[in-house]
Amino acid sequence: MTFVYTGKGSRRAQKDDAPPEQKACANQAVATQWCLAKRGQKQSLCQDFIDEWKSCRVEAIDAAAAKAAAKAADVDVDVAKK
Repeated sequence: MTFVYTGKGSRRAQKDDAPPEQKACANQAVATQWCLAKRGQKQSLCQDFIDEWKSCRVEAIDAAAAKAAAKAADVDVDVAKK
């Protein structure tokens, strides 16, 4: 059986300017790394984890884009009122 280190180590908080998908999908990224380490870096054995991480990234990027668009629209409305 392959040893996979699961200790905390020296974890650091993510930077404030980290991309939204990095912040939102950290758990999926860790699960993917764990799976790959445990299964000898064979992507085919961890495809479910990889697909979940990818879909999380797409959702996070879309949500950030929608939030930015809504914020821009709100700013445009405020400028038009002045």
